Amino acid sequence: MDRARYLVSARGRSDLASLPPGFGTLDPVRLSSLLRRSHGADEAAALGEQVALRARAAAWSADSGSLLYTAAGLQMMTHPIVAARRALRLAGLGLPVADLTCGIGGDLAACAAAGLRAVGLERDGATAILAACNVPGASVVRGDASRPPFELAGSAAIVDPSRRAETGRRFDPAAFSPPWDVALLVAASARAGALKAPPGIGRQHLPPGAEVEYVQLGRSMREATIWLGAETRPGLRRAVLLPGDATLDSECPEEAAGPVPPGPFMFDPESCVTLAGLVRHLAYRLGARLLDEQVAYLTGPEAVLDPLCATFETLDVIPFSVERVKERLRQRGWTPAEIRRRAFPIEPDELRRLVGRHKGEPVTLLCTTLSGSRTVIVGRRVSPGG
Repeated sequence: MDRARYLVSARGRSDLASLPPGFGTLDPVRLSSLLRRSHGADEAAALGEQVALRARAAAWSADSGSLLYTAAGLQMMTHPIVAARRALRLAGLGLPVADLTCGIGGDLAACAAAGLRAVGLERDGATAILAACNVPGASVVRGDASRPPFELAGSAAIVDPSRRAETGRRFDPAAFSPPWDVALLVAASARAGALKAPPGIGRQHLPPGAEVEYVQLGRSMREATIWLGAETRPGLRRAVLLPGDATLDSECPEEAAGPVPPGPFMFDPESCVTLAGLVRHLAYRLGARLLDEQVAYLTGPEAVLDPLCATFETLDVIPFSVERVKERLRQRGWTPAEIRRRAFPIEPDELRRLVGRHKGEPVTLLCTTLSGSRTVIVGRRVSPGG
């Protein structure tokens, strides 16, 4: 608490702002030694921690140099692009927002930037102090998300149960904080609720009638957002790929069932599509079909570029054996620049080691199991203008 109060004070902010930009790249021991020359032990520790955390946050946040962090808060913080999309949807509801697990203020800041009247709730006192400083346009109250100290019936609520403990990440929803069933009840008590879950959460943990978005940023899955209450579409599943905001949902038509052999072009859906259970919906959009009922690879007669999948021209189909793949790569003058797998037992790095080094045209190996047979499809990536 004392460190937090120091960091948000005029002196703490001034001390932090006066540190040279290069401090973030220093070895922690060297950094600590330099800071102790001009600051007390507690102040030096607080400043050193902020320098280190800002350096970590700089990889994905343009505001990293102006925010105050805790280690746990940075780990749990919603990516600004994801938070901005959620705030935009909440803004369309016309409701005040209560972020019941606000942490250091990632979602709260996005809501304030969207012009929403917002309040944050945070259990840890030091984190609440930093959040209030990070989001001056919102109120931050200290309290427990499982027992919100204010009425939610006329508000939109954001709930992000903590999935981290001192021993590491928790995977059992009952061990989240607050526990999953409590978080569901709290989110459902609001006029509208946005409940954040890990992307791979089991379908058995999703409440009936909820709308669920599987949100991906670049190649990284970020969260499954469970929407409850106002303006939701019960039972809808949506895949979302950011930053371009490409979407696909379960109300779109599906391609007919029935596997087909590899055709002229192959498609590998993004993770948000597969987690949302929308592979056949994407197939319909692409004019493609499934290769196997248990595998998400798709094939079609034409090259279609869609942000929700990678597209490849089919060059070869190889019944798998290491020697057979090695020989085909050598004969055709190919080098496996990329190896992807679905329902295939060998990790890409291990397969790369097994087939060895090759020179030639870069290709992609799509490794899978079709009708029980391990198969490697060699593809050439198709890109815009290519």
